[in-house]
Amino acid sequence: MRKNPAGFPLVFAALLALAGVTSAGAVNAQSVPKEKGPARTVRMFDFFCLSQLPDLNAIERAAGLGEYDQITDDDLKPFEPDVTAEQLRAWRFHDQGEEFVLTAFRAPPNEALKAEAPAFAKEASVACSLHIPATTPDAVLAELTKLLGRAPDKTLDGAQRVHVWTRQTDKLFSQVRYFTPANGSNTGLLSGVVLLKG
Repeated sequence: MRKNPAGFPLVFAALLALAGVTSAGAVNAQSVPKEKGPARTVRMFDFFCLSQLPDLNAIERAAGLGEYDQITDDDLKPFEPDVTAEQLRAWRFHDQGEEFVLTAFRAPPNEALKAEAPAFAKEASVACSLHIPATTPDAVLAELTKLLGRAPDKTLDGAQRVHVWTRQTDKLFSQVRYFTPANGSNTGLLSGVVLLKG
């Protein structure tokens, strides 16, 4: 995979400060490995989220390629962010016998994002997440590190371990997080968020 001068793999134009510069069409379903496992899971996250952000309609079109079940009404409540979303969409699907949930929303930044990126406190955040089956966290981390071209900027330990990649320019703040499965949980979470000025 080609790299930009900063050493980040080419993923999507809106994430250029985090993961390179390319068109959304450069990453497609063909790049997702056929074999079940962490590499396939991380590449699905790339395809559905990183390659589409911050375009919610593009995420919806990508989900439509698989004819996934859209989650609506009360079933959507567990996936609501901690701020009131202007738009929230979610889909449930099964892949090679395992269940995944894809979510995407546009909302004001929450307090944590405001604290991390005060210059973007008035901008809308666009986020996309893939809820993944509990699997070997080290293997998922290795695949995500390979995709993003560098080790996490920080790792937070609490109820669950969270690995974080962050980049910021004058016009863009972008962040990718991997929430490893908490004790007793059967899912982990891969999440990307973008805030753009102007």
